Amino acid sequence: MNNIIILGCNFSGLYSAMKCIDNGLDVIIVERNNSCCEEIINYKIFNKQHIHYIQLLNRLSIKYTSYNLCFNEKLLFIINSVLYKAKHIPSKFLYMQTFDKLCYTLLSQSDYNYLKKNINKYDNIYCNISALYGISMFSNEIDSNNEYFIVDEDYNIIINRMLEYLYSKNIIIMFNTDVRDIIIEPDNNITLIAKYKTIPTTKALILNLSKDNLLRFKFISKDNRRILNSVSKYNIDCNNIYNDNNIINEHNIQNHLINNLNIVYPIKKTSLYLWNIGINHIIVREKIKNLYGNIFICNEAYSKNVFFANYTLELYEEIHNKIISRCK
Repeated sequence: MNNIIILGCNFSGLYSAMKCIDNGLDVIIVERNNSCCEEIINYKIFNKQHIHYIQLLNRLSIKYTSYNLCFNEKLLFIINSVLYKAKHIPSKFLYMQTFDKLCYTLLSQSDYNYLKKNINKYDNIYCNISALYGISMFSNEIDSNNEYFIVDEDYNIIINRMLEYLYSKNIIIMFNTDVRDIIIEPDNNITLIAKYKTIPTTKALILNLSKDNLLRFKFISKDNRRILNSVSKYNIDCNNIYNDNNIINEHNIQNHLINNLNIVYPIKKTSLYLWNIGINHIIVREKIKNLYGNIFICNEAYSKNVFFANYTLELYEEIHNKIISRCK
């Protein structure tokens, strides 16, 4: 019997596999496509608070350099005034309204108009996230005293080096394996039902899948589906906000990324998941960690901040000890 099976050969799936192998577990990765997914959240830009991501880059010998980002001082002043005033508002009110509505309520009309005019794709993001989520995001990522870094190498090198490490440990990756359902046996072991292939029984399962793919499985109860539906997909042309090629070729990166407060440097997709308005994402994240005793959901959509790679890794780290305890 394998200690653990990881469903999804993507950034979070590979990281989960590395951490499990480091702890002596036998791991199989199962992927429905014919190759590893290379789409990574904000591969290029990170700051000194992103400890898990920095540790991974150092481990994989991926080069990065310090980057002197200049802020739009007026935008920063406006955002900081919103954060300061919001300290006096209870959390139960903050997650019930959008970040945009909070800004409209707390700011003068001229400051509010300046904010909307100068943050690229403002309506796409800030009208679709709660005030609580927006406050958390800005508080943790926007700080003129913070130190920022930029990865020097091509965007796909992190995936390649993670794969190199895993293959050096003789990991099995089952590509072209479409898992149709998951069965929890009476003894709490798990069986995966796939098309054309039999998946070995396992003690524990990590699901690195999108919400849509998670909800395909019949074993998820109605109550748990309601919890997992706490995020929704939005069609946002993320490449128009920023992309790797622009970063590589544009020396004055801060004019677009930080001067406009576009700390949301999203995934290279045409859509992404955001926490629903009216959801306290702090509480719901804790519930998701404990939905099952031996099935662990580890998808960036349920992370603290969907826009940076570090928080995808942090999501796994928060459940790591529980996984290891279950498997040993």
